[in-house]
Amino acid sequence: MSSGRTMRIGEAVLGGSLFALAMLIAIDTMMAPSAGRGAVGPALFPYLISGGLALVALALLREAWSGHVPHEGGFELDVPAVLLVAGGLAAQFLLIEVIGWIPTAALLFAAVARAFGNRRTTLNLLLGLLLAGFTFAVFTYGLDLNLPIGSLVERLAPSE
Repeated sequence: MSSGRTMRIGEAVLGGSLFALAMLIAIDTMMAPSAGRGAVGPALFPYLISGGLALVALALLREAWSGHVPHEGGFELDVPAVLLVAGGLAAQFLLIEVIGWIPTAALLFAAVARAFGNRRTTLNLLLGLLLAGFTFAVFTYGLDLNLPIGSLVERLAPSE
């Protein structure tokens, strides 16, 4: 007689691997000489990523242990959506040095929103510009980390 609870090996391996990655990021950030000891600094985001990964890993391990997996029937891959997100990422990687962070992040935001089914491209581009501008300001002025402004923008508006 089975209790209906079986540990899911795949989810357990994935959860354990994510937890190990989270610990590696946290330890590597602690060991970095520029990590500093202030509350807000360059080490903040790696710690946030590490904490998020650890939470996801623990949730996966809990589901693996309980035997309940939400996708029991299997996955149905939405190929056009995956290609749209991959294309947005590729465009950002290829264009970020030329046109800078803000336009490429806005393009990526619009591509991901489209992949999730939102058809308001103009509104998504505007929201992407706002979010990218906000993150640019936070990184540049709050954390003193420079996101790429783009060689095209530097040619059009040279500094000093």
